[in-house]
Amino acid sequence: MNYQFSHIGIPTQEEKDWDGYYEPGKIHYTDFNNDEYAIEWVKFDSDSPMPEMMRTIPHVAYLVDNIEDALLGKDILVETFSPADGVRVAFIKHNGSPVEFMEVSK
Repeated sequence: MNYQFSHIGIPTQEEKDWDGYYEPGKIHYTDFNNDEYAIEWVKFDSDSPMPEMMRTIPHVAYLVDNIEDALLGKDILVETFSPADGVRVAFIKHNGSPVEFMEVSK
C-alpha cells in the first residue's frame, strides 16, 4: 500500500475563515491546500455525529489509490463517505489517534 501524506487536521473551537461545511457530519473546515504547512482546521457543531476521537484529537491524512484496500484489516473509526465530488474518505483508529485515508478520482 502506498500512503502519500496529504495534511494534518486539527480540531478547534475557535472561529476561522471557513472554506467549507460538511452538513452530514456538521463539520466546518479550512482548505489545507491553502496552508503552507498543509494544516486543516476543523470545528464540529455541538450536535455533530462524529466520534469524540475525531472531534478532539488531531488527525493525519494520507492519499491512497484504493480506499477499500487501505481499510482492509484496519480498526475503522468512520466509514467511507464523500465530502466533495470525486473524493472519498474514511478514518481509522491507529495507536489511539485518528488517521484519514483519502481517495481522489483522477
